[in-house]
Amino acid sequence: MESHKFGVEKNPGEESFLTSNQDYKALDPENQETEKSIESFADFSQAEQEEILYKQKILSSLAYFIGKDFHIPVELNKPGAGWHWDFKNNVIKVDPKDLLEKSMDILRFIICHEGGHRRISRTDFIPTEEWRQRGFSFMMNAIEDGRDNNFVSESYPKFAEQMVVAYNEFLDYEAKAKELSKEKLGQQPRFMKAGFEYLKQWFKEVQGQDFEISEDLPEEVKDVVNKTLKSAQGSWLTYPSRKEADMGGNIGKKKVNGETMISEFAKRSYEINRDEVWPEFKKLVEADTEDQKMQEALKGLQKNQEGASPNGQDLPKDLQDKLTEQEQEVLKKAIKKALGEPSKEDVEVKKDSLKPVDLDVLSKELKQKIKEYVDSLPKAEQKEMEENAKARLKEFEDSLNEELQGKLLEKPEDAPSKKEQMAEPKSENKKTDWGKEEEQQVKKRADVRKKMETVLEKKEKNTYEKTLEKVADLVDKMTADLRDVFIKRKEEKYESGYRSGRRWNIRKRIREKIEGIPLFKTEAREQPESESEEMDYAITLMVDLSGSMNNNQKIQEAFKSAVILAETLNNLGVKFEIVGFQDILLEFKSFDDHFDEIVRGKMGQMILEVGGQNPGGHNNPSDNNDGACLKKASEHLEEQMTKNKVLFVISDGIPETRDKSRSQLDKELKEVVAEISSNTRQKIVGLGLNSDAVKNYYPNNISGVDAKEMAETLAGLLREVIEKY
Repeated sequence: MESHKFGVEKNPGEESFLTSNQDYKALDPENQETEKSIESFADFSQAEQEEILYKQKILSSLAYFIGKDFHIPVELNKPGAGWHWDFKNNVIKVDPKDLLEKSMDILRFIICHEGGHRRISRTDFIPTEEWRQRGFSFMMNAIEDGRDNNFVSESYPKFAEQMVVAYNEFLDYEAKAKELSKEKLGQQPRFMKAGFEYLKQWFKEVQGQDFEISEDLPEEVKDVVNKTLKSAQGSWLTYPSRKEADMGGNIGKKKVNGETMISEFAKRSYEINRDEVWPEFKKLVEADTEDQKMQEALKGLQKNQEGASPNGQDLPKDLQDKLTEQEQEVLKKAIKKALGEPSKEDVEVKKDSLKPVDLDVLSKELKQKIKEYVDSLPKAEQKEMEENAKARLKEFEDSLNEELQGKLLEKPEDAPSKKEQMAEPKSENKKTDWGKEEEQQVKKRADVRKKMETVLEKKEKNTYEKTLEKVADLVDKMTADLRDVFIKRKEEKYESGYRSGRRWNIRKRIREKIEGIPLFKTEAREQPESESEEMDYAITLMVDLSGSMNNNQKIQEAFKSAVILAETLNNLGVKFEIVGFQDILLEFKSFDDHFDEIVRGKMGQMILEVGGQNPGGHNNPSDNNDGACLKKASEHLEEQMTKNKVLFVISDGIPETRDKSRSQLDKELKEVVAEISSNTRQKIVGLGLNSDAVKNYYPNNISGVDAKEMAETLAGLLREVIEKY
């Protein structure tokens, strides 16, 4: 008989589990969600069914033990559908085919891995829009797998003994994924290679080996992995000890329970991935998207070549003119090969039978020429190609996540709430009632969500929301750019204190951070660590809301600038204030305000103030007392406990009120600027909107900015100020 390190062996006279009283939810005829599984299960022979259910019982006990959740069901998935922990319904799904075909060593490893996800993986704090970015969930899954394995192997040492066996399973999965990517995309996407590389490097660390990037990776993938590997390592090392997960611990001076500790570690791991890994990883996703956009264009060429003419007219004239005769032949040959016979799958489901062109057979120069051709196509055509490319890439990513054992959930909003996670386990005799209760609650939440979505769909977007839609791409770009600046600065400070042969004890310092031990009391420091660069900044944007701004384009572009700055700084966690000025300072978002939908709606009133039509507002666009308002804004800024303070002023003219002369207003504004410059460390920059007037008042200024360029000018200025200040 085979000797196992986990579980018990079935004795020859042991009763059939098909006739036992064990409650297998996966085979419950009343469970509609598993009807297909039941039908598939019936395809197995009687002996196979008994073996499957026997192994299921052994693995269930391990899942309960590792996951510390004695009411978590271990259900049978559809044969061939793989394994994963279903976050939404708190169920571990196991593949019955694997129960028959794989060794018990591998099966034990996988079920412990799934139980580990139940124990320490949390994602409820991740914004949905962030999770849905192409490539983000796969990056998270790849790093989270190492983190999960680290926790389980440290907490339950026997788990580690199966690591090599299970790693070979991963290599088989990688090979299948690469083959699938060639079939579906025409090449192996860069982001997939990077994700797999993190797992390989994690395994090197587990084996006590030094990191060594795989030589067969493309240079751009090597570059990204090299830049982010230390951060990925920090992320997969950010996990609680078994004692912390079970008993809790201290965060600062406060004693917290185990669930809070688990969530705190998960949050810090995610923040490392978001801030340090994703900005670089995202570049690979964007490059893959460009390749798929090119692939969409090649689809059109495939259709042309189905009726190819001997003189080469099957290629568009604009593309032919770019290519040499040899390149034309290589491209036509690749297209012809891709045309081939449609796959059985395509025929059965009546899919588009056009296969992607093998991009690896095309030279770098040829691909660049095809890209130039695509870039020359009409914008509408390019847009359609881009949307199709994104959808195809996302579909492939979803299939990767489905196959990756222990994947994280598809939508963070589907995760169990903290209250649900911390709930006491139900007793065994109430298990069925609990399941029905939970099913009703899930249905109720789904109904409520559906109603909310219906209401939101009907709700007309406000001014702020409409503007945000227009500038979303620039916000994303600015956020990524500025995160790069902050991260590079942290790395430079970190490296500047480096002493040869000495490093941080990363795990020890992570634990100290969770426990609230300040840096000056650390016992883990081998190099000095920088504090948060983002928290060193406070930024004020002050916008002219006088009547002269009531040129629709002026106020609209100034408002766009305000939205871009607000959303970007909020994404980064930088303190900021948005104010307008007439004869007094008008606050739309103070430093203390939580940046929520109410504040966003309030910011939309800036446009109404310019026309004197803001219900309940100040509505005095005839006067703009720049000096008095600037002084007030500066006082707000000076109250902030930050190192770097920046004040941007957008104005289209000169001060003017009904009760003071222009010369007096000019003098007051110049005196305020001089006073702030002399007595504070604030940096003031004036931006002249279709005007050169700011030159007369602000030593640091950009004058004569065209209204259409204001948003991008402010974006560039913000980056420059943060880089140099």
